Amino acid sequence: MDRIITARRVALALTTLCLLACAQGVSAQSMRSATGKANSKYIPPTRQPYNSMARDTTPFNCEQYRAHPHPGMVRYCQGIENMMLRNEARSQGRPAPSDSIIALPGLGTAEAKQLGYACVGGQAMKRLRNGWEQVSAAAGGWQRCQGG
Repeated sequence: MDRIITARRVALALTTLCLLACAQGVSAQSMRSATGKANSKYIPPTRQPYNSMARDTTPFNCEQYRAHPHPGMVRYCQGIENMMLRNEARSQGRPAPSDSIIALPGLGTAEAKQLGYACVGGQAMKRLRNGWEQVSAAAGGWQRCQGG
């Protein structure tokens, strides 16, 4: 009889110890997860590729060479500028600009409203009923302009 009572007490003690051990493990896990480090790291946004035409479509300002002693300097500068702009557009997957530059009035002027065309940021734009569209050059690419 003593052996049966002792066996029951040992079984009860082991059961109690197992329950306490499991309860300790569960509570410890929940506490660790509440105080653990965040797994997600900050991912900075990707940098946009350099765009030399962001401010103006004539980044080389070839008109400054009009007074140059060599008569072909302006055409040479424009050729280098066109090649650079085409290569940049091709490498970035954008449509290439035109080789020609036309004079247009600036956006918001009376002349632009009457004409239906305006120069916006160096790009020729055509007035539509519900907005503006970019003008394509006859030789290909989007039409560059000066003015405004």
